[in-house]
Amino acid sequence: MRCLYNFQKILAGLLLIASPSQAQQLQSTQPVTLDTITITATRSERSPAQIPNSITQITRDTQQGFQPGATLDEFARGTPGVFFQNQFNFTQDLRIAIRGFGARSPFGVRGIQMRVDGIPQTLPDGQTQLDSIDPSLIERMDIVRGPSAALYGNASGGLIDITTREAPPEKFVIMPRQVFGQYGYLKSELFMGGRHGNFGYSLFGSHLQQEGWRDHSAMQNTSSQAKLNFQTSDNSDLMLVFREFYSPLSKDPGALTGSEARDNPQQASARNIQYNAGEEIRQEDMGTRFRYRPSAGKELTVTAHLLHRDFQSRQPFFDGGYVQFDRWVGGLMLQFVNDHNLFNRPNRFLAGVDYGVQNDDRQRFNNNFGIRDALNLSQIERVQSVGPFFRNEWNMTDKFDLVIGGRWDWLHYQVKDAFRTDGNQSASRTVSQASGSAGLVYHVTGQQQIYAHVASVFEAPTTTELLNNPAGKGGFNPNLNAQTSLSNELGFRGNTAGFQYDTAVFFIRTWDEITPFELASSPGRAFFRNAGQSRRIGVETRLATPEWKGLRGEISYTYSNFEFEKYVVNDTNLKGNVFPGIPTHRWEGLLRYAHPLGFFGQMHVQRVGEFFVNDTNTATNHSYNLGQLLLGWETKRNWLEGSIFFGINNLFDAQYNANTRINAALGRYYEPGPPLNLFGGLRMRIILF
Repeated sequence: MRCLYNFQKILAGLLLIASPSQAQQLQSTQPVTLDTITITATRSERSPAQIPNSITQITRDTQQGFQPGATLDEFARGTPGVFFQNQFNFTQDLRIAIRGFGARSPFGVRGIQMRVDGIPQTLPDGQTQLDSIDPSLIERMDIVRGPSAALYGNASGGLIDITTREAPPEKFVIMPRQVFGQYGYLKSELFMGGRHGNFGYSLFGSHLQQEGWRDHSAMQNTSSQAKLNFQTSDNSDLMLVFREFYSPLSKDPGALTGSEARDNPQQASARNIQYNAGEEIRQEDMGTRFRYRPSAGKELTVTAHLLHRDFQSRQPFFDGGYVQFDRWVGGLMLQFVNDHNLFNRPNRFLAGVDYGVQNDDRQRFNNNFGIRDALNLSQIERVQSVGPFFRNEWNMTDKFDLVIGGRWDWLHYQVKDAFRTDGNQSASRTVSQASGSAGLVYHVTGQQQIYAHVASVFEAPTTTELLNNPAGKGGFNPNLNAQTSLSNELGFRGNTAGFQYDTAVFFIRTWDEITPFELASSPGRAFFRNAGQSRRIGVETRLATPEWKGLRGEISYTYSNFEFEKYVVNDTNLKGNVFPGIPTHRWEGLLRYAHPLGFFGQMHVQRVGEFFVNDTNTATNHSYNLGQLLLGWETKRNWLEGSIFFGINNLFDAQYNANTRINAALGRYYEPGPPLNLFGGLRMRIILF
């Protein structure tokens, strides 16, 4: 606490140095030359105009440094087709859905591939945990909406490609940030970095804690990252990334019934308190990437990564409700890019292979009201994945680009039973399938494109989905299979007089969709089954204005018409039922203003329509309106920049549910979000050398 107090005093003193009378006008009021926009989500740098996919690129804006810094959705707000939930229950992690894929994940991210600095964050079995990625670390985010299985494998919804903050151009810069908020919210951050010749480095550390608005929702975590870049020669470079995450406290308040959420939304589920539901995590991971360009237009990339995760969780039931595992994950990626001419037109051919291995040493114990009791399950779980891929991008004419790609995925699951009092449940299983894609871009003008894209999609069950056997035994669930999809998309995008706009329409048909459900005997524990067939029809559109006298804005709209076409559960035919967890209509708007004297403001509003929370469509989550108001002042003086900011979350004081648990047992679908609440903070940028 003493260190934190001194840290706050230093920040306050530095802010006073840059008094208004000595302030200069912000550089943001001066003419700015924009960098050429490139996308790396397609495994090589390309202009968005050459890619036949719905892609949103978000780069770090000054005002993004004035957010609370709790969850990744703060960075990606306003992206059509992307729906975020569960920003306040850190035990369950942020839920992300792209075109409906991922909406029914009971924890973590599902159906979406994620890369951070070119290194896989998604495990070989297809699941992703976001807890180790601090939103204040993000420099850029590319979001591919729609299938990316032909490039990355085992994902139906799309890809999120994150680039963390690079070394600043100066020799040594230090950037502390402190945020305070209601319900005990406190976040301390420190970023340092610089460049010396061919070497650049950035170091980041943060500590986050809060008591939480709901009962039994306190949490703490500490994260750090070191990123090192070496220009090893004129035609090669090396990147090293080290990251650590530690969460000694994360309580799970659980979900409530509709009447409980209305009468007392602040309460926690009685069972979650009784069984002390929550988790503790320690994770370390590292990655390296080496790029070599033997000649013009050719590039070889080798990427390797290693992750260790120690996890303990208490779930709100007795039988096997205390879970722990020790996880090791490793991987290697090889990729070669060759730029050449095909029939006297520019062509890029890309080929490579991904290899990953995941090993979990898992135990389940009975949860005796929060105390670990008798051993219930012990097994070693291993997943290996191999995925060779290719992609060809051909500029056929001045007006047309043709892109084709393919990938073959092979996944091998093994479980070795070390707890055989109920028999030997050891087993193995192999899943493999090819995925392909083809796209065409028509350049209407130099700033406008029409594109079409078709892709087949393959998504295998995760280890957790296979091993959560509703029969109550170890081993695999023999009735759960991979899901496949066929996606068709048509889009239009452009930039006219600084107005950026894009619209996409899509139709996706899915077979054997993996859906979660719960049993009354194990509330809060998700099991999984296949739905026969489903279809998705959607529209995504966005408009962003140019800056005018410091003012700019954007608006987006998403329409989602998702239904089951063949689905029978317990002799009940659910054909024609709407997908749970996804609103049919969703709007977002953002307005920003920056004054030459350093004052700034921002308002973000979101309208989320009503949606169902179970497959039978007998329970709904009501529609709601959310808003955030952000105000502050920033100044610069030679070697020092200082900012002070203030914000209001849930501006309209809506009573809403921040998360819904799909097909939950006992009607416990709802996790209420906090009412109107305040936050504020200080931020510095100090150039020492």
